[in-house]
Amino acid sequence: MAYLVDDIRQPTAFVEEEIPQSFKDSFDPTRLYTPLGFRRWPDDRWVIDHARKVALIGGGTNSKAASDEGGPVTCWDTLLLEGRPVGLVFHHCLEAVDGRDPKTGRVYELIRLYDVHLYLPAEFYGRKDEIVSLAEEAYYVRRRGPKRVWVRGVVIQVAEAHLETEYRSSRHAL
Repeated sequence: MAYLVDDIRQPTAFVEEEIPQSFKDSFDPTRLYTPLGFRRWPDDRWVIDHARKVALIGGGTNSKAASDEGGPVTCWDTLLLEGRPVGLVFHHCLEAVDGRDPKTGRVYELIRLYDVHLYLPAEFYGRKDEIVSLAEEAYYVRRRGPKRVWVRGVVIQVAEAHLETEYRSSRHAL
């Protein structure tokens, strides 16, 4: 799957905004996917499509970017779908694709999320492909794709889909 700008027929409905305090007060932050699982919100902003009731919240990284130059950084995000959390634990990279933005001269880029471990509620397991598509679209907006015209899309490569109950026993590189 992929969310590619050149293949999209209509603009995305996802927008980036502050997470309303009323939502924060009503949702237990320990249900979010973060590397340390604190009882606080890892981010004050989300990317949300109000009509489809889908939001993407950043969860953090294992901080290897600063300590292990050139090594893959493990990232955690939560996709809220119909009020239920779906976890994404992944690595990411930018790949150059053919062409340049005529205005800025920047080489076109594709954002690739790879080695993705997807944690799903049991009732969402059959909707895995739909959820991956929503996550690709949301991640595109989160990385400011609509404003950075050289970002041409997002591809998510799922390594394994798990039930959400398996998350606490999983060992992701910290």
